[in-house]
Amino acid sequence: MKNEIQIDLQPVQTRRASEEIYNQIRQLILDGEIHPGERLPSERKMMDMMHRSRPTIREAMRMLEREGYIKIYSGSSGAVVQEINVDNAVQSLETIIQMKHMKIEEILEFRRLTECEAARLASERRTAEDLEKMKEILQRSENVLGESDAFIACDLEFHLALADASHNAMYSIMMQVCRNVIGESLSDILIKGTEAEQEMRYQRILDVHKETYIAIKNQHGAEAARLLTIHLTNAESDFVGRKY
Repeated sequence: MKNEIQIDLQPVQTRRASEEIYNQIRQLILDGEIHPGERLPSERKMMDMMHRSRPTIREAMRMLEREGYIKIYSGSSGAVVQEINVDNAVQSLETIIQMKHMKIEEILEFRRLTECEAARLASERRTAEDLEKMKEILQRSENVLGESDAFIACDLEFHLALADASHNAMYSIMMQVCRNVIGESLSDILIKGTEAEQEMRYQRILDVHKETYIAIKNQHGAEAARLLTIHLTNAESDFVGRKY
């Protein structure tokens, strides 16, 4: 483990001093002033630097640890900066959505607007590896048309692969959020009706995915966006009134 780093922390004057300490250290991490694996100054040093009590420093450290920025070790090791974990960011967004009691159609509306643009970018930026991944998911989807859970997993996986093919990390992150949020509700919708009706529904979804894949492969961004707009707009109508 690396030695304790030297950083410039300023005394804080706010009523919620722990939040200000949290914000200072968080910003230093985000700005690259502190790197993963580096050890923060000891509690005693931070108390002296920031003119605050041990409980205040500890509260700020706990906030940073909850957000995944640091890991607190017992003994002399102290607090060590962690690699930024995308899963933590995704979980935080999911929590916000849950607390706001958002309607599913609000999430789907956002998904439609962002994913259609992701499809345009994917048509320009997709690699051979991206295309192979989408093709493999389509093949698996076809093999599990009669299996609801497996098909729904493939459906969501295809949309995530499409976002990844845009090579814009924000689209990938937001698609993960949407996938996690709507997964259970999507399952409820797709398993409605008889087995024959389910399979017909799955076949329609698979057909749209195949057409979207071909449009992206042929670099027809407008067509890929058009197909997804229709597909996701139709999906929204099934979710009216539902909440996360």
